[in-house]
Amino acid sequence: MKTAIVTGAGGFIGGALTARLLDGGYRVYGVDVKSEYMCRFKNGRFTPVEADLSEVRLSDMVPKKVDVLYYLSWGGSLGGRDLYDVRMQMDNVTMAASVCEDAAQFVERFIFASSSYESMKNELQPRYPFNVYGIAKRAAGDICASISIRTGMEYNKVILTNTYGVGDRSSKAVNTIIKSMLNDGPLKLVRGDRPNDWMYIDDTVSGLVAAYECGEPYETYYIGHDDISTFKDKILAMGNVLCPDRRFTFGEMPEDTYVDYDEIRRGSCDGFTFGCTADFKDSILRTAEWVKNNL
Repeated sequence: MKTAIVTGAGGFIGGALTARLLDGGYRVYGVDVKSEYMCRFKNGRFTPVEADLSEVRLSDMVPKKVDVLYYLSWGGSLGGRDLYDVRMQMDNVTMAASVCEDAAQFVERFIFASSSYESMKNELQPRYPFNVYGIAKRAAGDICASISIRTGMEYNKVILTNTYGVGDRSSKAVNTIIKSMLNDGPLKLVRGDRPNDWMYIDDTVSGLVAAYECGEPYETYYIGHDDISTFKDKILAMGNVLCPDRRFTFGEMPEDTYVDYDEIRRGSCDGFTFGCTADFKDSILRTAEWVKNNL
C-alpha cells in the first residue's frame, strides 16, 4: 500500500486530492493548521495531522517512510493584497524549503504545487514576472528542486492554473462570476482577449495523481489544457449555460496583467500523458449548483 502526505489537505484542491488518493487505495496523512478542516474524511486509511509547518517538523509527526508528499500548503489568499505581500510570500518560500529539507529524510518523492502565476506579466513591462505570489512559487520550486537533487529525493513540480468546482468556498473569479450570473447581478469584465485557462477540480486532481504515478522524476508538468481559449470565450460559454438571454459588455475593467502561457510547456511529455476530460457545460452546472447552495 502506497503512503502519501498531502499538506493543505483541508483546502479545496488538497481535500479533493486526498479523497482521490483514498479512493485509489493509498494511506494518506493529511496535514493542515486545523484538524477540523479535515473532519469529513472518515476512511480508516486517513490520519489527520494538525500542524503549522512553519513551527514544527513533519518528520516528528508522520511515518519514517513515505512514498510521495504533495506540497500544497501556502499562506494567504489568492486575491487582493496577499498576492503582492512580499513578507508573507517570503515566509511561504522559507516554509516550503524547510519542509522539503525535512522530507528528504523519509520521503521518496516530493511534488511541489506551483502556479501559472509564475508567468504573470504586466502589459507595461512584460520582460519580467510581475506577481509576487507567482515569483515566490517559482523561487520555492527551484529551491526544493535543488534540495531534492542534492539529497537524492525524487522531485516534480506541477504548475496548476485556475481551478474551480464543487467544494471551492473562495471568492475567486469563477465563483464570483457564477453568483452574478445566477442572480442577474452587476458584472464588469475585462477585455478578455488573451488566453486564460480554467480547470475543473476533477481534472486538476487527475493531473496531480498522474504526475506521481506516470511522471518521470525531476520533470515539470503543466496541469491544464493543451489549447487554451480566451477569457471572453469562457464567459460567453458560461453565459450560454447559466443565463442565455444575458448580453455581456467587455472592457469595462482594466486588464493590466496576464499569464504568458507561451512560457509554459504544455501537452504530453516524457511519459506523462494527461488529458482533460471534464465537460465544460456539465462542470459549470455542477459548480453553479454548489455555489447556489453553499456560498
